[in-house]
Amino acid sequence: MIELMKYTYLMEPKKIKQELEKLWKRYQKLLKKSGWESINEARSILYLIGQIYLEQIATEAIQRRLHLLKEKLTLLEFFDIIDKKSEKLKDLRKEELFKRLEEFYIIVKQYKNKYVGGKYYLDEEKFIQEYNKKNPNNSLKIGYKGSF
Repeated sequence: MIELMKYTYLMEPKKIKQELEKLWKRYQKLLKKSGWESINEARSILYLIGQIYLEQIATEAIQRRLHLLKEKLTLLEFFDIIDKKSEKLKDLRKEELFKRLEEFYIIVKQYKNKYVGGKYYLDEEKFIQEYNKKNPNNSLKIGYKGSF
C-alpha cells in the first residue's frame, strides 16, 4: 500500500496499475487459503482498495491536480469529458498532466468496475462467503461492505 501511495503522489499511472494488480493478486491468493488470519488480511486489502483508495484517495488525487491544468476543470467536468469521450479530449490530451490524470482515472475506473462474478465488485461475494465460513464466532455474519 505504501508503494501505491507513493506512485499516486508521483502520479505514475503504470506503476499505480502494477501496485493495484499486486494487491489484487494477493487478495485472490488469500481468499483461497484457509485460516482466520488470511481472511482478515484479505478483508484489509478489500477495504483499503475498494473503500479507501478507489473511493477517496484516487478521487482526491485527481481533484487536487485539476487546478494545475491550463484549462481549469471541476472534478465532475473532468469525469464527464472522459466518460462521454468529449470532443475536448483531443485538445486536452496535448497537456501531459491531463494525459496522466486521464490514464489514472481509467485505471481506477477499471478496478471500481472489476467483477469476477456475482453482484458485488472486487469479488466481495467470495470474500463474504469465505469470511463467514472461517469466522470463529458463528453468530456474527458479515455482509456487503463489512456490515454485520
